[in-house]
Amino acid sequence: MKLLVALARLSLVGLVLLLHLREAAPQPCPGQCSCSGSTVDCHGLALRSVPRNIPRNTERLDLNGNNITRITKTDFAGLRHLRVLQLMENKISTIERGAFQDLKELERLRLNRNNLQLLSELLFLGTPKLYRLDLSENQIHAIPRKAFRGAVDIKNL
Repeated sequence: MKLLVALARLSLVGLVLLLHLREAAPQPCPGQCSCSGSTVDCHGLALRSVPRNIPRNTERLDLNGNNITRITKTDFAGLRHLRVLQLMENKISTIERGAFQDLKELERLRLNRNNLQLLSELLFLGTPKLYRLDLSENQIHAIPRKAFRGAVDIKNL
C-alpha cells in the first residue's frame, strides 16, 4: 500500500513538473518577426494583418510601419502580459470593440499616423493600467462618450 501511495505522489509531482515546463517553454516567434526575451519586433515588414501565434509572454509588441488596416477582437487575445503595443504608421481604419479587452497590463498604446475616423464605444474597456495613448495624426471626427470607459489611468492622450 505504501508503494502505491508513493507512486501516486511521484506521478502527481511529475505531472505538475511537466505542466510547469510546458508553460515555461519558449513559444515560436511569428513568421518574419524577430523575438528577444519578451519583445516581439514586427516593424516595417509590410504586414497586412496582425501576425498569429504571438508568444503569450510578450510584453512589448512593435507593429509600426506596416500595412495593417483592421484590428480584430482576436488579434491580441490571450496577451495578458503585454505592456507596450506600437501600431503607429499603419493604415488602420477599423478597431473592433473588444480588441484590447485581454490587455490587462497594457500601459502604452501608440495608434498615431493611421486612418482612424471613429472610435467604438467601450474600446478601451479592460485596459485599467493604460496611461499613455497616442491617437495623433488620424482623421478622428467622433469619439463616443463611453470610448474610454475602463481606461481609468490615462495621463497622456
